[in-house]
Amino acid sequence: METPVSVKPSLAIAILKSGLSVNVPMFLWGPPGIGKSQIVAQVAADLNLPLIDIRAVLLDPVDLRGVPSVENGTTRWNPPNFLPTEGEGVLFLDELSQAPDSVQSSLLQLVLDRKLGEYCMPEGWRILAAGNRVTDGTFSRKISKALGSRFATHLELAVDLDEWCAWAIDNNVPSEIIGFLRLRPELLHHFDAKAQGNSFPCPRVWANVGRFLGKLPVEAELPFFAGALGFGAAAEFTSFLEVYRDLPDIESIMDNPDKSEVPEEPSVLYALCGAMSRKITPDNASAAFHYMQRLPTEFQVVWLRDALQAQPTLATSKEFSRWAKDNGDLLL
Repeated sequence: METPVSVKPSLAIAILKSGLSVNVPMFLWGPPGIGKSQIVAQVAADLNLPLIDIRAVLLDPVDLRGVPSVENGTTRWNPPNFLPTEGEGVLFLDELSQAPDSVQSSLLQLVLDRKLGEYCMPEGWRILAAGNRVTDGTFSRKISKALGSRFATHLELAVDLDEWCAWAIDNNVPSEIIGFLRLRPELLHHFDAKAQGNSFPCPRVWANVGRFLGKLPVEAELPFFAGALGFGAAAEFTSFLEVYRDLPDIESIMDNPDKSEVPEEPSVLYALCGAMSRKITPDNASAAFHYMQRLPTEFQVVWLRDALQAQPTLATSKEFSRWAKDNGDLLL
């Protein structure tokens, strides 16, 4: 198959929702850890549809067709209970490209004709699938053209730093991680199929790392992060945390925004932007904007994007209106 067109998460969500509205099957491709399963779950939740998540890689062909029984001398196949029999929802065939060829072949009829032997899928149910690419080194198989052509479209999910940071702020991922990834965006997803180690930096892992931040003894951070991210990324992140924890007190900056020191080192500026974005309130917005406008222009944009995500009401403040009047084109 040809390489699908890459789309960022927000566009993938919009396309999947459109496809589900006309009930056509679609396939979402991408490397491991990029968030394919989470996107499908979000689409189903946004549409208030129940989701049945079937890990195709764990199935055998007999699991799909079901167990036979004999009724009045005739063999009848009893479909598995994980296939829907009523209502509406999303049937998600996850890790489909890693499934054995025999399982992929068994799914041909289900994806195209919405049937599987004697089983018929209710009209209200839609089919989505996802899988890793052959080049990802995850034991994925090249799906057959017969199966691939049964999907209305194939999308390849791409990483987008701004969208992930917005998601991270909404989901309480620590600002230390957001600041670090603003500094080292290539480490949001850094997958090398030939690299040694059991894990690698990716959106899924960074979200998990955030749950442990501040709960580990300082001396345990590097070994823990190395086990989650690989040693190189872990060493960089640990060094960044030292910078972050040595930042001037944010409250003192808010108290004296015109005279507080403005750092010059990019790593410190990224850390500072991340820390300040979580501390802004309508009450200190004026002081925060005074200090922000002393930062280099590119860091004003970083600061504002994260601050507006954390505190959307800032968009209606007079401070933002004044800044946008002179610099609004920078946010586009």
